[in-house]
Parts: sequence; structure tokens; C-alpha cells
Amino acid sequence: MVGRATHQGGSVQYEDTPHVSGHAGVMALGVRNDSDAILSNTDLDYTPIATDDRAAVKVNIRRDAWTLTLIADETPNDSDKTLTVPANTEYEVLWIYIELATTATVGARQIEIDFRDTADDVIGQIRPNATQAASLTYYYMVAPALANQSAVYDTDHLQTPLPPTIFLPAGYDIRIFDNNAVDAAADDMVIQMMVAARAT
Repeated sequence: MVGRATHQGGSVQYEDTPHVSGHAGVMALGVRNDSDAILSNTDLDYTPIATDDRAAVKVNIRRDAWTLTLIADETPNDSDKTLTVPANTEYEVLWIYIELATTATVGARQIEIDFRDTADDVIGQIRPNATQAASLTYYYMVAPALANQSAVYDTDHLQTPLPPTIFLPAGYDIRIFDNNAVDAAADDMVIQMMVAARAT
């Protein structure tokens, strides 16, 4: 038999009623669930609240929630890098930071950033507004609202604007490279790219 709700002095308290010492209630129990086992049999069944080993309630982040993720490639002797969006994932590109240390091989390096689809077709492109000579290290910052600088400042820094809404689905990629390929197998390029990522 299902019991009836009782008055304020019993197990039921009413909305907007202030707490009074001695009020009765029913304890809501959770289930410790270290392995994230399924706790109900069928969709729309009642199910207990799951907790970890310290009794903290477990919360499942939605699959479509965005998470800040730093993507990096620091492999030496390579000035042609490709960063690919993983399967079942979507990226919003927030900013890109590039360090390029050039060898003594003479030639003007032109950094190019290509956004490409799954067939490697270029669907968008950014080129910093200056080249880099031999035996130099430059630091490129590519982000929304930056100036489109045509010369380095403080001897080695260059800023380039990035469109504020670049979304890439799974399998698309970002290729960052010296489009003159002056010394592609010896120049050292380091890439740090911040994205908002979510499962799809």
C-alpha cells in the first residue's frame, strides 16, 4: 500500500517552507558504482543515483558539450605539419601558435595555414603577412581580432588575424607549412593549437 503524504511535521515538506530543526524526511540513497554499471533495465525505468567511492554523485557530461583541448606537434626537423580532427569529433579552432626556427639554408619561408576537407581540398587559407629568412626564429600568433602585421615586432614576433568561427568536422585537417619548402626536412616548426572539441 502506498502511504499518503503527511503534513509538515511528517516526512513531506512543502515548497518554500523554511527548515525547522526536527523536520522528518526520507533519505535519498545513492549506489556506489565504481565501474559505471547500468543500474536500470529499460529506458524510462526508475534508477538510483550513482556515486563514486567517496559518495560524490557521478555526472555524465553530455556528448555534445564543448571541451577546451590543446593540440600540439613539436616534432623537430619538419616544417610541414598536418593536424587532423579525430573521428566522431568536431573542432572549433580558437587560436594557433607557431614557432619556426630556420636553418642556414638561404630562402624566404612563407608560413601558410590551410583548412582542408577529407579529400584534402583547401576550403580556407591564412598566410602571415611577412616571410622569414634563414637562421632566424620567429613566433607567430594567429587568433581572432589580432592585427595583420606586415613586419615582426620585438625582433621576432608576428601577429595574424584568424576568422572567429572556424568549425571543422571529423576527418578535416589543418596543414601548417612553409609553402616555399626551403628546407622542409630540417627547419624546426612547433605548433600549439587551442580548439574547442566535442563528440558528434
